[in-house]
Parts: sequence; structure tokens; C-alpha cells
Amino acid sequence: MPIETNQYFFGNSLVNFSEGGSQTNLPYWLNQLTLEAGGTYNVNGGFGFLRQFADRLEPANEWGFQGITGEWDDDSERFADQAFSQVVITPGNFIQDLAPTANYPDGNISPVGATESILATVLTDQPNAQIFIYQGWSDLAAFSETFPPSESSIERYYDYNQEDYHTWFIDYVDTLNASTPDANITLIPVAPVLASLLEDGGPLAAINTTDLFTDSAPHGTETTYFLASLITYQATNGEPAPASFDVPANIHPLVVENYTELLDYIEVQTTNYMDMVVSTPELGPELEPETPAEETPAEETPEEETPEEPIVAPEAAPTPDVAPEPAPLPAPEAEVVSPSEPELAPEDTPQPETPQEAERAPALEQPPVSDTNLEPPAETETETETETETETWRGQELEQGVTVADMMAAEALYCTPEQIAEAEAFYAAEQSADLGFPTVPMSTFYAQESPYNDSEEDESAPLSASLKTIVTDIL
Repeated sequence: MPIETNQYFFGNSLVNFSEGGSQTNLPYWLNQLTLEAGGTYNVNGGFGFLRQFADRLEPANEWGFQGITGEWDDDSERFADQAFSQVVITPGNFIQDLAPTANYPDGNISPVGATESILATVLTDQPNAQIFIYQGWSDLAAFSETFPPSESSIERYYDYNQEDYHTWFIDYVDTLNASTPDANITLIPVAPVLASLLEDGGPLAAINTTDLFTDSAPHGTETTYFLASLITYQATNGEPAPASFDVPANIHPLVVENYTELLDYIEVQTTNYMDMVVSTPELGPELEPETPAEETPAEETPEEETPEEPIVAPEAAPTPDVAPEPAPLPAPEAEVVSPSEPELAPEDTPQPETPQEAERAPALEQPPVSDTNLEPPAETETETETETETETWRGQELEQGVTVADMMAAEALYCTPEQIAEAEAFYAAEQSADLGFPTVPMSTFYAQESPYNDSEEDESAPLSASLKTIVTDIL
């Protein structure tokens, strides 16, 4: 039966990197693969992180892709008016230093709490949609101060994506499925499968890091998003991408030459990593005890002798037999998962000088500041002044609950180093007494290529429009 997919993405640049071109995103490739399989594909989506998604009254409709017409027209329809078959939620890739149930360092909500708010909207407005969590690859800046990283750094990075990073997502999805069972969430394990393809000894180990990533965020190339689409296609459709697909020449030659073999590899690895998550299996055992419960009346006849009681015990045994089934499913990679988090040490040791690294470290240093709230009134006033300064960024006051770390995180994720440097130069300049703002002119590159560009003719207009919203709303 042909695949008919209508997706909505709560996404970020690990799903859609508009600055990279028309093919550095998942939807473009998912559409191509679905069409090859004889199906139909539609998609809508918007940029953000979990907290911002949770705060919005209505999901954003900001994306557009070459060759795809999204079915949702938010000018005439609400999110609830559209019937999406799948909804995909994308957490940030730099929040895994704390447990998914722990509050953000600068807030009073956790990733799980924010996601539960998103799910409340999705379950109400899209009750028939399958819900997925997209596990994009992790932050590379935590493992290397420079790009491209050293060989040892990239290997540690790939190990982390298959171990501690993946464990975080397992805990995250398991917790959500337990707290919101109606969501029946499925994990799309892009990070660990991609890492297993690229690590030393993997099928694509010979591909250079610079052929996969463009920076430390890390934003990907066409090859990276194509590989991610193969994993996503497998996870969301329950079958491999079509082997008949003619992989274009702009994808790395190793992928083109080994395409069919990669499909088999991805099918096995994706299934293994998905099976580590406890989703619907938890509901099975809860339903099965009802059968013994119905047979309990038969136990009321034990007055004759007690022959029925020994029968009840063996029937209760199948229940334990059901539970062990998920356990054997994890592939050998499951045994490699490390319960400890020493791998995250690189996040603490380097004092980041690049914008991408700078946005992570300060976020972890926020709690000590708020701890000073216990000081006497005099110091509280000083602290209030500090908070006022913290709430101002790039010459504008931030909304309540928004931090500079949030803004830096969004900027690092969606802007290039050159654009960030231009912005810093602009706002660091002295203000004109007459005009009231910096008078240092922005470069032609920044003015024309910035994601804040207002041009609707520019192909990156979807990102331009969304980033203006993102920066205004903390993203």
C-alpha cells in the first residue's frame, strides 16, 4: 500500500538547515524517497526549542521546501483543522548534561515538563497522529575547541552519540510514555545510527568530517541530511527507503556506491536502537492481567478440592515471560552504553572561544547567580540590577524568563560564525548620541546573507522569517 505521509515538525536546524541550501534538510529527501516508493509526502514545521514550543499558543508554520507543498495554510486554518498523520518533536542537542527530568539551569521547567505541554496540544489537536521524538546528532563543540576536530575527538564524539547521549533520549522517551501513555511516542534514533555508520570500523568511516559537517554546532551537509532521512524513513514507515532510488551525485560517493547495503545496515541498527525504548510494550502487560482476573471466578469453586488453584499459578507465569522480550532486543551497542557521564567532561574543561561553544558554558553557570537571592535586601537590589542587565541582549529587553544564554544558544544554532561576529561588532560599537544606536555599518555579506534578512525573494526566506520570530521569542 502506498505511503501517504503528512508530517508536522517541531524542529531546529538538525532537521532543517536552510542556510545550507535546498537539500540540507530532512523533508526534501523524505519527499524524494516517498515519491520513489509511489507514495505522497506533505510537511509543515517551525523552528524552536522545547520551552519555546511549549509557550506558543499555536504551533508555527514557517517552513517551505523545494518540490513540496505543505497542506496546512495557517492563513485560513488552525493547527487543529489539519489532519497530520505524524508529528515529530525535536529536542535541542546540547541539553543532555542534565537528566531529562531536571529543570533547565536558568528555568523552572524540565525538558520532560516542556514536552508534556507540547503533547497536551498535540493530543488535543491531532488525536490521530503518530508522535515521534527526533534524536538529532549531539553538539560537537563540547568535544573540540576547533573545527574540524581531531581524529580522537571525533571518535569520542561518535561514542558519546551511541552511549550517554542515546541513554538520555531513552530515559526521556520512557518517562514521557509513562506520564503521557496516550502519546505512544516512538524514538527516531538518528544520532546513534549515524554515529555507527561513521565511526572507526563503520561502513562509512572513510568519509571526512568536513564532508559531513560545516561547523561545531554541527550543521550538516547534503550527505548528512540524506543519511538522516534514510534513518527517519525507516523509523517512521517501518520499512527501508526504496532500493530503486537513484542517489544524486552531490551525495558522497561512498554513500552512492554502497546505497543498497546501507539500507540493510540502517534497517537493523535503527530497529535495535528503537527497541531500547519502552513505549507500547508497557501497556501490554497491563492488559494481559485482565485475562487471569476473568478466570478468577473459577477459583471460587476450590471448595470442592483445590485443583483450580494450581492452575492459576501457571497461568500467571506468562506475564513475566512477556516482560523479558524487550530486554534481549538491544543490539551489541546496548552493552556499550555507559551509565556514567565522564564523557561530558570536555564540556567543562574547554573555555569556549567560538560562539557555538560560548552559548553552552554560560548556560551551566547560571544557577550560582540565582542562588544569591538569599542575600540581604541591599544585595538584592544589586542583584536586581544584574538581572536587568541579563535581560537585555543586542540592545533589546528580553521577555520575562528569557536569558542571554537562551539567545546565545539560538544564535549559535541558527547563525554562522561570520554573522555572529558581525552582530557582536555592531552592538559593541559606541552609540551615536544623536541616533541612539551603534553607527558601525554592517558588512555587505551580513546585510545580504544574514538569516535576519527580510528579503522574500531569497530562498532562505523561510529561515529569515522564522529567525526574526525566534530571536524575538528567545529563539
